Amino acid sequence: MSDLSVVITGGLHGIGAEIVERFAQEQCRISIIANVKNVDMDKISELFSQYRKLGSDVRIIPTDIMNESEVQASIEKVATNNNNVIDVVINAALISQQLSYTDTTPKILDTFYKINSKSAYVLMREAYPYLKKSHNPHVLNIAPPINLDPKVMGYRTAYTVTQYLRSMLTVSLANNENWKGIACNSLWPVAPFHEGGNLGIYQQHINTMSGLKSIKLFSEAAYGVVTQPSDLYTGEHFYDEEILDMLGVPLDQFNQNDNNVSQPSYRDDTSRLTEVNYNTISEKSHHNEEALVD
Repeated sequence: MSDLSVVITGGLHGIGAEIVERFAQEQCRISIIANVKNVDMDKISELFSQYRKLGSDVRIIPTDIMNESEVQASIEKVATNNNNVIDVVINAALISQQLSYTDTTPKILDTFYKINSKSAYVLMREAYPYLKKSHNPHVLNIAPPINLDPKVMGYRTAYTVTQYLRSMLTVSLANNENWKGIACNSLWPVAPFHEGGNLGIYQQHINTMSGLKSIKLFSEAAYGVVTQPSDLYTGEHFYDEEILDMLGVPLDQFNQNDNNVSQPSYRDDTSRLTEVNYNTISEKSHHNEEALVD
């Protein structure tokens, strides 16, 4: 049992929902900060009842993440429910629309900024005093490594620039003296997922049409990052496949043709199936640290 106190935005859809499912398997206490106006609560309740059978406490705290006072009140509620300790903060909420520069009005840009950038900053700021009380505090921003290639920068103007601002906040907070001891990293997929829920902003050399893997690969990487010692990595931008390679998790189990993506495992020298211990970095990772940073 990991028994982590986890706060996540964007946890009701796409990648965020997959992350919630993965953490629920580890009996975490998960608080989803989300707007529930257009959510089918019957389906959500049924899903959460399955998580409770796994021993996980998953709850939704209705919040407009663009409203600072609501985020503050929600974080206080989360802290109260978890002995004033928050172990993990995950910013997974985002807005993405295929809008050209011409169609991106100042009002639209402001909305993108509030959801993709400002909400992440506010959440981290409000969670800070409770993260400081954790024995292994982590912030994980779902944000891309910054790529100034003009072809990449020209992709969905409002989306790209506001996502990159979230990426810069990762580095900024990680290198702030007050945040010393709190790991703050970003995670991004190498390529799209075959189920959909894709985030965009990929390197130009990536083949986004074949060899796609299950979205579960990303949620596995997210869990792997935040269960490392908080003094090991901070201010880094990790790719999902690279972090799993670092942890010794074989990627073939996430292949598109795999109908049953199981609990990650690897084979040791004796070919005996062994569970991955995410609390211990594999030896080879120390030789590949630079390869993980874009």
